[in-house]
Parts: sequence; structure tokens; C-alpha cells
Amino acid sequence: MTFKVPLKYADLTLGQLMTLQTEEDRFKRVASCADVTIEELRTAPMSDVIQADEHLKRIADEETGRHLKVIELNGQQYGFIPNWQEFSLGEWIDIEEYSGDFWNNAHKIMSILYRPLLRRQGDAHTIEKYTAKEDSEVFKQLPADLFGGCILFFLSSKRTLLHTIQSSLIAMGQSLTNSLQNGDGIQASTPSQETTSKGWTRLQRRVSALFSRTSHSSKTSTTS
Repeated sequence: MTFKVPLKYADLTLGQLMTLQTEEDRFKRVASCADVTIEELRTAPMSDVIQADEHLKRIADEETGRHLKVIELNGQQYGFIPNWQEFSLGEWIDIEEYSGDFWNNAHKIMSILYRPLLRRQGDAHTIEKYTAKEDSEVFKQLPADLFGGCILFFLSSKRTLLHTIQSSLIAMGQSLTNSLQNGDGIQASTPSQETTSKGWTRLQRRVSALFSRTSHSSKTSTTS
């Protein structure tokens, strides 16, 4: 049989990239990227499979990125988080958790950073609130270069995001303090700004180490 695999990094989907980064079986890597079954691939010349696998491993390392504020998948438009002031503590906690097994959870990270578009006017847009029940599977269809651009933009937003998270923690701490002063009997604690900063640094290093080329790429562009 004959089969085709993506020619360059931008031709990969996020799902294919995840397979290339996590799957040790070369037949499964090639089958996934060629969109054929293992049984179908078994009829192909071994030399073609080896050559295809080497090609895929090579282009997976040739990271490029472009960032779009609004994307479309399966007829649904998704908007990138437009305002870091609306980035909730729950989103932060889930992103940090997912990054612990980054390549198996990359699509879930995208489902936090991009959510269904509610409205768009000019350069401004609003998106649905985060529920932790988003359909993350659809993001496996995302072009790999859009994934790369999104990750770079996210990492480069450290200062703004960290300030937002710290402000949220301060507000939470003040609320709990008021509850205690009012005699509600609540005993709780909130992470300090130092703890939050260390958490962000850990997340940034973890993702940068896994996605180093895009993190330092000069090929990344941001458009609407």
C-alpha cells in the first residue's frame, strides 16, 4: 500500500504531535500521522515505514508557531482568553496539573486557553466561562503551529498572569480573614505570593523544557 504523512511541522495536528511525543512504537506513530490502521500499514514496505518515521521525528523537532486570537474547529469558533483578569484560580490549578504530564494533556491545556466564542466585535471578543467540563478532544485537530504559538504567547504572559493570580489570592485571603473576624469559624489558608511565583516558575520551566524551540522561536507571529 501507499500512504502519506505530513510534510512539515505546520501540517501536523496536535493529536499527531502528541502521538509522536509519547508513542514508542514506530508503527503506531506512522499509522497515526498517515491516518491509516495498523493492519493497513502492515502491508507497506518496511523501508517506507522506517523512512516515514524518521521524517516525522525530524519535523516534530522543527517547531514553529503562530498565535491566533480566534480559531475554528469543527465549525465552532474558539477564542483565546481575552483578559487575564478573568483567569480563575481553577484554570491556574488545572493548567499546572496538566503540565505535569504535558504531552498527554496538551489538548486539555488548549481547552483552557481557548473556549467557545460568545461574541466578537472588532478586535474584542468574549468566551464562555471555564467549567472544567470542556470538550478537549476537538483540540487534537488543532494545527501544531497554532498550538506552538499559543504556548509561546502563554509563557510570555507571565508577568500579567502572575499579577492577576496574586491579586485573586489576596482577595481570597481577605475574604477568609473577614469571615474569621465575623466569627464564622472558618479555618483556611491561601498560598502566599511567593508560593504562587514559585508555582509559575515551575510550570514555565516544565513547559519550556518540553517545548524549547517554540519557546525561543523568532518565527512566531500573533494575528487575529
